[in-house]
Amino acid sequence: MLITLHFTLKCVLLINLPAYICFQGISTSTFYGTRKREVASVVLPPDGSSDSDEDEGTSEDELYTEGQCQDSSSSSDQFSDSSSDEGCLFFTDIFFLFNRWRKTKFEHQSTVTPSCFTAPDELSTPLTYFSKFFDEDIFGTIAHQTNLYSCQLIGSSINTDASEIKAFIGMKLMMGVVKMPAVENYWATDTRYDKVADVMPLKRYKCLSRMLHCQDNMSSDSSEDRLVKIRPSENQFSIDEMMVPYKGKKAGSLRQYLPSKPKKWGFKIFVRAGVSGFVYDFMVYTGKSTFDGASLDKEFGLGGNVVLQLCRTIRNPSNCVVYFDNFFTSLRLITHLKESMGLRSLGTIRKNRLMGCTLEEDRDLLRRGRGSFDFRVDNDAKLAVVKWADNKTVTLVSSCASVSPVGQVRRYSKEEKKKICVPCPKIVSEYNTHMGGVDLADMMIALYRTPAKSHRWYLAIFWQMVDIAVNNAWLLHRRHAAQLGQKHHCLKVFRLDVAKGLIYPEKQKRVPRPVDDMIYDGIDHFPIVSVKGRCRMCQDGQTSIVCQKCKVRLCIVTGQNPRNCFHSFHCQ
Repeated sequence: MLITLHFTLKCVLLINLPAYICFQGISTSTFYGTRKREVASVVLPPDGSSDSDEDEGTSEDELYTEGQCQDSSSSSDQFSDSSSDEGCLFFTDIFFLFNRWRKTKFEHQSTVTPSCFTAPDELSTPLTYFSKFFDEDIFGTIAHQTNLYSCQLIGSSINTDASEIKAFIGMKLMMGVVKMPAVENYWATDTRYDKVADVMPLKRYKCLSRMLHCQDNMSSDSSEDRLVKIRPSENQFSIDEMMVPYKGKKAGSLRQYLPSKPKKWGFKIFVRAGVSGFVYDFMVYTGKSTFDGASLDKEFGLGGNVVLQLCRTIRNPSNCVVYFDNFFTSLRLITHLKESMGLRSLGTIRKNRLMGCTLEEDRDLLRRGRGSFDFRVDNDAKLAVVKWADNKTVTLVSSCASVSPVGQVRRYSKEEKKKICVPCPKIVSEYNTHMGGVDLADMMIALYRTPAKSHRWYLAIFWQMVDIAVNNAWLLHRRHAAQLGQKHHCLKVFRLDVAKGLIYPEKQKRVPRPVDDMIYDGIDHFPIVSVKGRCRMCQDGQTSIVCQKCKVRLCIVTGQNPRNCFHSFHCQ
């Protein structure tokens, strides 16, 4: 008798659920975004009642903790006693999930205003664009920390400066374009490459490679921040993973293995990039310490918190859309981004994260043919879920796009032996158009990747940042060239120009010849050592001697054919 009465009360509650939900005023943010992931005690239905449907449709994400059940069910005492409140709320949640979704028009369809960029007055040099991302302060810091590190390591400074660090980085950029089996080959007699070998001797290059440093070892605690040694717009973004190749064993658990990536071993970086491949923000995955110092919401897991962290730096979120794949996507995350940040989002989603949204089975969609789709809409939560069949089925969820307007894509048909038009929902075309930014950035870096072989694992991440800066500079140069109607440099030429600008900075703007009164006054003309370059008086002479007052290179050569251009230049 008690069991029958208990079950009857549940049925009455389920039948009157829509009115009950309206009466209670449960919001979508409360339902989708505030539940904990821990599985606590849940009161099961009495023996004899059928619970197979609930078990099949319930996952860990759909269970409340005991405290939350009691809080939410405090107003339902009129239906049952306190001992059955948790069980009733458990059943109403499942029913509520299944009944919020409707196959109807999505009322929150929206578009993004195209990005507007101000055109410059003139096109700058490649080095100027690179300096926007890698400025003089960074070079000065690297030079200072390199000298400090050499004192700590060998007891004396190697006396480098910002100009030499620029030349060293320029050499590395050039080595990324002109590749050789070993570093020594650039200086070897048979394989010598003058544009690298003439900058500095091999011994000095190896010294800088060994001592290059970005952070004082004495003032950092590696237990607090494992990346301390390397720490010193568009409106449509994609968030995805990027790998920094590294096969060494000294990085410990920081080294990851991703079998789906071209470079399977290395450091995993989460990147937010635009459609053009321009990198706006990134964070390195360091395990448990990834979010140290940042607010972490355990509701969203690793993927969701990565999205929230990278989206905090978006300047105008209400006019932006962010795209990500099923590693990051959940209904909670899509709702939270929309309600708390005003940020629209779209992504693929896994089946076990749909929280009761029932769609047509995969086999039924594939049986209907390529291009068939099914969808559900929750206008209260501002969510649309679409499953589309191509070669396989894919499920997407969005707060800004749904099915309409349905477009067309071309796919090859084995039966007809030609490409045919296939229906494609709007949400799928939006995802395919805007999701590839991170992969494009990764591809551009891989074209001319700076060689980073070193026993110090963190240098691989440092050179990755240099490559990102070069690619961002090139994309900015290409954008400005298009706005001015000029032809832009290809990435290889741009990279070489940046390298030459770092190695020979004076060639970007030729120093004019001093006036004769200064040249021949015979006062304070002292020779100093600088970056090697062409002598002002000789056609083929190379020297590192510069007149301190006249700011010109003048060679002094001894041996079988001696000459003293320094003396000849200053004499009438």
